[in-house]
Amino acid sequence: MPQKKPKVSVIMPAYNVEKYVGEAIESILKQTFTDFEFIILNDGSTDNTSSIIREYAKKDKRIKFIDNKTNKGFIASLNECLDVAQCEYIAKMDSDDISKPTRLAKQVDFLEKHPDYGMVGCGLQAFQDDNFSYMNPPEVRVGDFLFGCKTTVFVARREIIEQYHLRFDSNYFAAEDMEFYSRFARYAKIHNLQEILYLYRVHKASVSKEKADIQAETTKKIQYDVARFLFGDENLIDKYTTLFRWVRIFGIPIIKIKTYNMCRSKYYLFGRIPLILLENNKMYLFGFIKIGVIR
Repeated sequence: MPQKKPKVSVIMPAYNVEKYVGEAIESILKQTFTDFEFIILNDGSTDNTSSIIREYAKKDKRIKFIDNKTNKGFIASLNECLDVAQCEYIAKMDSDDISKPTRLAKQVDFLEKHPDYGMVGCGLQAFQDDNFSYMNPPEVRVGDFLFGCKTTVFVARREIIEQYHLRFDSNYFAAEDMEFYSRFARYAKIHNLQEILYLYRVHKASVSKEKADIQAETTKKIQYDVARFLFGDENLIDKYTTLFRWVRIFGIPIIKIKTYNMCRSKYYLFGRIPLILLENNKMYLFGFIKIGVIR
């Protein structure tokens, strides 16, 4: 009789993270939700990362250890993990971060109760060199990605990832997550739990610090892709991306998003000035100038 598949495939590439990988692994093994396989890929590490993972794999049969001898890079490793994953849901984990014990339980519970949603994220708390928390709006549509990343540390339905051949794209280095989410949102609804369930380690080797300039340029590229998908008209794209780049000078924190219902969201400049209205799949500048239709 064939063995029943677990409910969730947790995927985690790892490269030269001997200081942190044990803590990341334990945070998954100690989840209150236990029906998962844990796919860990060592991407040709030159430190003790591989041996640390191997020791955990000997003790817990839920770990599927892939030990690549050559370094292929983070994005290629993520995609290899996706290829191996066979469960109903896929959960992403980074090898230097920590998932709170109820993370998987709460994200899986949401998807079980809401079959019309394809992905669910959660809030995160940064720690170590910096200390801040980040919470995306509850409901996410494609147009929201014109204003940056709108979900974090996802659990998603594998059938959607496979149906639309979704993989992380190496052309969007340092912002591959945002680009993946922006394409996923074209095919399925995304929700963010309004609770911090993930601890994000910020340190000198973090992409957010080491590759900040590349990340900013890649983000602009994603915003242009989203605008092209939504509007199609080159003139509208140019006008909209010009507007967004002007807003970016001040930084994302000045944009306040208020979601009224599934069909209506407003973006406020400085928290007071209405800038963009999304309503019934239409987008309006200042709330009354129609600038496009969200597909």
